[in-house]
Amino acid sequence: MPAVASPPPQLFFSNEIATMDEWAKRTGIPLTTAEALGTNYARARRWLLSIRTSLVQEHGWRDVLPLDSRLLFDIECPTPYRSARGLPRSPNMRLQIPINASSFFSRERRVQWEMVFHSALFPGLRHTVPAVADLLHLLQCLLTGMVVLIKEEQVPDEGMYRTIRGLPPVEWVSGHEAALVEIFGPSHYKQLFRAASNRRSAFKLERA
Repeated sequence: MPAVASPPPQLFFSNEIATMDEWAKRTGIPLTTAEALGTNYARARRWLLSIRTSLVQEHGWRDVLPLDSRLLFDIECPTPYRSARGLPRSPNMRLQIPINASSFFSRERRVQWEMVFHSALFPGLRHTVPAVADLLHLLQCLLTGMVVLIKEEQVPDEGMYRTIRGLPPVEWVSGHEAALVEIFGPSHYKQLFRAASNRRSAFKLERA
């Protein structure tokens, strides 16, 4: 009997502080204050806006107007998934990023962020559009544990296992050293690089 192919990793969003605290202990990168998280996020705005520019200028995305004052940007593009007749299989892909990191932790806006991160956008484009991969990896560095990749696999005679990835590939961290040092400082960057280099800290394995 041929082996059943496991589904590709799925993105999962959680704004639970306990989850981020668990990842802080796993990676050895302390979970700092809300103010410090906000400062790092503010330093990343230029990079975040360059990602928006890349998607608009090079990949056919367009701004959604008027822009909500709580958002850094709000863009959309037609879904690439089409029926045999050429009709879209789903609504437009939409990407919203807040101007302040604290918005991610608003309980009233949790569903809004789940709609962004649980959509087909990241699974469909992160391997083919570098700006989408950069956005995912940058958020994993800024708010480790908030957005993770989850892959479920059936192990014969043992059951279902779930591999959870909380940090970007170390090659990405190394390749963006200058920009990450500008955001986090050299000491934090070294901790980030060390954690991303270690599978025990970058990944978590659990029974599903």
